[in-house]
Amino acid sequence: MNQVARTFLLVGLVVSILFSMRFLPDIYWGDNALRRVNILSDLLPETFIEADSSEVPDIPEPPSAVASVSDSALVYDSINGVDTVIPRMVQPQTTPDGVTMIADYGQGQSGGMQHFYQQLTHVKELNRPVRIAYFGDSFVEGDILSCDLREQLQTQFGGNGVGWVDCASQVYGFRQTVRHSFEGLREYEVVKRPFNTQVQGIAQRYFTIDGDRATFVYQGSKSRKHLSDWQKATFFFRSDDSITVATKMNSDSLVYDVMGGTGQLQTFTKRHPSMHKIIYSVSAASPKTFLYGVALESNQGVIVDNFSMRGSSGVTLGTIPSAVLREFAAQRPYDLIIFHFGLNVANENVRNYTSYIRQMGTVIRHFKAAYPQTSILVVSMTDRDQRSMEGIHTMVGVESLVGYQQILAANEKVAFFNLFQSMGGRESMKMLVDKGYANKDYTHISHAGGRRLATYLVKSLLAGFDIYKQQQP
Repeated sequence: MNQVARTFLLVGLVVSILFSMRFLPDIYWGDNALRRVNILSDLLPETFIEADSSEVPDIPEPPSAVASVSDSALVYDSINGVDTVIPRMVQPQTTPDGVTMIADYGQGQSGGMQHFYQQLTHVKELNRPVRIAYFGDSFVEGDILSCDLREQLQTQFGGNGVGWVDCASQVYGFRQTVRHSFEGLREYEVVKRPFNTQVQGIAQRYFTIDGDRATFVYQGSKSRKHLSDWQKATFFFRSDDSITVATKMNSDSLVYDVMGGTGQLQTFTKRHPSMHKIIYSVSAASPKTFLYGVALESNQGVIVDNFSMRGSSGVTLGTIPSAVLREFAAQRPYDLIIFHFGLNVANENVRNYTSYIRQMGTVIRHFKAAYPQTSILVVSMTDRDQRSMEGIHTMVGVESLVGYQQILAANEKVAFFNLFQSMGGRESMKMLVDKGYANKDYTHISHAGGRRLATYLVKSLLAGFDIYKQQQP
């Protein structure tokens, strides 16, 4: 057989295998279904099945954050083969007009929004910024959405600087909010192997030096307001042995510092009235030196840290050791922690996400233990559409997951924001795609779409803050 014939035979064999994989049954990892292979998806789209309203879980309005079994629906869970009770969700009230209010199940207790609002009232008096940690999946990768949340809050309450940036990044060219370059670093992240959970940082990544020296550079950006300069840069690392850190701020001279190794989380801070560029060069490190990231921020105002992880469902946050979370809480306290996941959980064949919210409940309690006073906000999954023979429709399972995420917030007595409802509900992702605000995968938004969705969240936060202020003596 000649070479050309072999090539065509190999191509035909690969195509046949890929076509056959379309008929494989669904494979699940916990509540997550692995993506199905369908090389003819554009020609043979999936059949759309209209969601049954009884399959969408409902929960009561706050403050009575207890799902009533008597008001529940009994449905058959085809995945687990059992009858399942799913509480019905009452949609949060929308007050004032056009604003989807945050449902606060904390009701003044730890985990509710009170701490965050209280900190905002004293934003000019604190000796540090009011900080927000935004944890999410690829939906907010590259600082999408969180960058506009940051910009709008900094415009309202003051502050400048992009906040946390990892030492290295796979999306450094895509992220617009900081000019970032690096070399000599090896990255490890929780969704890939190998990964040592015991030395991970709060972003669920860590970096080692690949060679004799590692260099990482941060420069201000004009893509959004308040990002061109900052006043404080804090480098986070862990090392059993001493390391040498050379830093250069703006056009100043290079400064060398030797940092002693303690085995604990350490920080190294540089200050400047107007820092618009900083260069780090780390050398004389050992195999037990782990680098995390740098926080670029102002002395006061509001700072938003973006912690996105492509492929994450959020449950791996529970693998961060308690001691590590407490170390970060001491070195970098947060006033509001946002959990925004769902893209890697929602599935058209799953209606019951009890297992998922049980795991995420463990995550929330894990963070509550390390940040006992911090407000916690669960942001629902957005709309996600899929192409079918009947057109483009919201993926069956999305609305159910949104309901379960609200149940999660109610169970853990934290706050909940229904972004799915705020953006328009069913088929709202298609609307964003048609207007150029989202990608044609009908799943991810563009930077312009991020600004639009961030505005919904900011309006809700400010409306809740206004109510809080009115209730104060």
